[in-house]
Amino acid sequence: MIRNFKPEEFKGGIQSWGIVQDDREILYVANNFGLLEFDGATWHLYPVKTGTKVRSVHVGREGRVYIGSQGDFGYFMPNKAGELSYHSLADSLPGNYRNFDEVWRIYEQAGHIYFFTVKYIYQYTPGKPVQVISTRLPQEFSFQVNKNIYTQAWGKGLYQLENNKLKLLPGGDFFAQKKIASVLPFDKNHLLILTIRQGIYLYDGQQVRPFAVEDEEFFQDMIINQAILLRDGNVALGTQNKGLIIMDNRGKVILTSSVRDGLLDNTIHTLYQDTQDNVWLGLNNGLSMVELSSPFSRLDRTLGLSGTGYAALQQGNQLFLGTNSGLYVSDLNTPKKSFKPIPNSTGQVYHLNQINGQVLMAHHNGPFVIQNNIARLIYPQGGAWDFVAVPNQPDKLIFGSYVGINLLSSSPEGLQFLQQFKGLEESSRVLEFDKDGELWMAHGYKGLFRIKFDADLQKISSVQFYNSKSGFPSDQLINMEEINNELIFPALRGIYRFNKAKNKFELDKAYSALFGPEEHVVEMEQDIHGSIYFISNERVGKITFDKFGKPSIEDKLFKNIKEQLNDDLSYIQVLDLNNVIFGAKDGFIHYNAAKTKRLAPYYTRLAHVISTSAEEDSLLLTGRKLDMATDTELPFALNSLRFVYAASYFEQFEKTQYQYYLENFDTGWSGWTNKTEKEYTNLPEGTYIFRVRAKNMYDTVSEAKPFKFTVKPPFYRSPFAFTIYTLLGVVVVGSVFFQVDRRFKKEKRRLILDKERKLGQKEMEIREITNQSEQEIDRLRDEKLQAEIDHKNRELTYSTLHLINKNELLNSVKLELQSMLKNGGSAAPQEELKKIIRSIDQNIISEVDWKQFEVHFNHVHGDFIHRLQDQFPSLTPQEIKLSTYLRLNLTTKDIAQLLNISVRGVEISRYRLRKRLNLDRADNLTDFMLKF
Repeated sequence: MIRNFKPEEFKGGIQSWGIVQDDREILYVANNFGLLEFDGATWHLYPVKTGTKVRSVHVGREGRVYIGSQGDFGYFMPNKAGELSYHSLADSLPGNYRNFDEVWRIYEQAGHIYFFTVKYIYQYTPGKPVQVISTRLPQEFSFQVNKNIYTQAWGKGLYQLENNKLKLLPGGDFFAQKKIASVLPFDKNHLLILTIRQGIYLYDGQQVRPFAVEDEEFFQDMIINQAILLRDGNVALGTQNKGLIIMDNRGKVILTSSVRDGLLDNTIHTLYQDTQDNVWLGLNNGLSMVELSSPFSRLDRTLGLSGTGYAALQQGNQLFLGTNSGLYVSDLNTPKKSFKPIPNSTGQVYHLNQINGQVLMAHHNGPFVIQNNIARLIYPQGGAWDFVAVPNQPDKLIFGSYVGINLLSSSPEGLQFLQQFKGLEESSRVLEFDKDGELWMAHGYKGLFRIKFDADLQKISSVQFYNSKSGFPSDQLINMEEINNELIFPALRGIYRFNKAKNKFELDKAYSALFGPEEHVVEMEQDIHGSIYFISNERVGKITFDKFGKPSIEDKLFKNIKEQLNDDLSYIQVLDLNNVIFGAKDGFIHYNAAKTKRLAPYYTRLAHVISTSAEEDSLLLTGRKLDMATDTELPFALNSLRFVYAASYFEQFEKTQYQYYLENFDTGWSGWTNKTEKEYTNLPEGTYIFRVRAKNMYDTVSEAKPFKFTVKPPFYRSPFAFTIYTLLGVVVVGSVFFQVDRRFKKEKRRLILDKERKLGQKEMEIREITNQSEQEIDRLRDEKLQAEIDHKNRELTYSTLHLINKNELLNSVKLELQSMLKNGGSAAPQEELKKIIRSIDQNIISEVDWKQFEVHFNHVHGDFIHRLQDQFPSLTPQEIKLSTYLRLNLTTKDIAQLLNISVRGVEISRYRLRKRLNLDRADNLTDFMLKF
């Protein structure tokens, strides 16, 4: 299993020269563009300030990552926030030691860091100046084995660094002209020394002898760039031209991996085995991770196969694999597996069987036999599904085809087609004989057929059909497997057995209890120890039984291949005890049961804590600073945070899921998600604990390391602010009391003044009311006087009108009497009448009425007559009366009646009066009298 990382993915240069891992399982890569960091989820690139290529990398103490580059060396160290920042050590060197080329190797020994260049070795002890070890030898590569450091001087041999001096090893001059690629521990007394292209040797401290390899021809043109000793004792070789080579301690090549097998490049500059036993390869173009710890490997187009896997069979040292493209074969004895197509087999292969020493192939074009690695058609009859041997008749075979069941005979001359049985023309894909010699055929969409033949196998004697009416949950997806020499029948739900006595199918509770109620088992295959491999619609796994027969299922390990398996016709083939083949969408997957994968615990680390805002995000904590943080305090302005996390599990890390929980904010753990970050906005002040854990593809849950932090309240809610608030409160309360007292006194004075003002107002109101009362009294008095005047006017007017009426009456009587006198009559009556007339005249001109009228008139009109007489004393009584009547605004006719004169006489009197009053002609006499 290989996982490739292209430069576009990790945002670095194409070439990588060194790979290491720190105590937090974070990976560091020396790359052309700088230092690469991979935490299991995200790649980060840290360029060197000079922009040069990084050639070597070493993780030291205190979180320092030492690097060597072109013309420079130094270390990356976490800054205040925990982000790596570069510090050059070469810049502190004297000028004569500053000029060097590449730093290819970095080692740590006894608290000192050694940087190896061609000219010099630089020793650095943290906190002290860099020391220069001048060797005066042209050095090649250097190596560290256990605690010893070795280096090769070209033309001299292999040296060891002791007490800051180089010492030529005994027999080390053997390598004077042989460039060494790597020096590895071999056993207690030997070193394994691999040269670049001049062989592999063993060195015992005194002598050098060649290391024997099993296939010398394979190593002849190999260029070794670097080698490492793996934890299982094998040696991994990174080559210039052949990719990755895994060799055991006997010199046998047990694995090769190159571009043909899925690597990005055949040139490997560096190798590193991580804590999970994956081997990382620094290629000339990218990075690759080879899952050496995985018991699974792929058999696909990189080995010459083409298509989806459907059938497998091992015969001796040959492995036959059938796909939808045809049949392929490989020799298992060769170190490098490669498959070649079998002639005449092009097309869909359904099944492979080995019966009576012959390899049979069920093919879309019919039944085939494989002879001398060539496919030969047995009989040209449609497609063939499967072959089964007839019990107790070794010379007879039955194969199922698209159109029914067919009989073959086997003899030394070969296979012959005998007949197609009549009476069952169904497509017969799955065939098995039971212990009673009866043939069972499973049809995926109809049900099961139980077939009996006659004694001489000439015809079908009976066929019984079974489906959902016979106990199955449905008619579809009924399969058939032979387990422990008995037939069991996986159905859509559950696994069933046939009860022959009842002629019915019943649920097998023991097997069915191993699977879920809705789990559909598609394929099962048993190995020689009784373990059962299975594929269901939900998982892939292996059922094992302890010595008491108690079953258990191992399915975590197989999660790695579930999505890669063929979902058309699922297929499992047990080759032997330790080798199992699964049909895959692209070729096959091989499972090595002898190779146990250690599902070691791993850790989830909080990678970054970032403050988020609408304007710009800022990094608060990362790296080791974040790992060491115990109780981080954050100002309230930074109460919106984004947590970025990663799990240190590299195998198919895209499938790793995460779960988070912020104590004192979330109600519990979140659901599992593939997202590697979580954001919280506007957190209230308080203390929180953020936890995150991961679940890898094997459902192994990591440890949840807590990150405790406190969001401090805003300034206006801080303790200092509350102290100020208390002081301000005291001041405010005091001020309030002072103001209240002052206001009380002021209010008291105001109330007194207001009371006095109100009393004054009351007095004024009383005066005003008194004045108003007096005015009202005066008004009432005036109204009374006016009423009296009006009354007197009315009386005066009435009197005047009375006078006018009386005079009119008297005048009319007088006129009548005068008329009577004129008309004649006796003397006596005439005298009487004259006497009456004289009496009337006296009544008309009576001054009594006038005097009374004058009194009332003067009283009403402000003593008008007296004022008029005083101003105009020359006025006659007649003129005064005329003036009085004009004052009353009487008409000329009324005035004539009152004065007992004619209207003409009134006009003349008016004229005379005007002259008496000296009025102009323009003046109105009546208006003058009214205004006087």
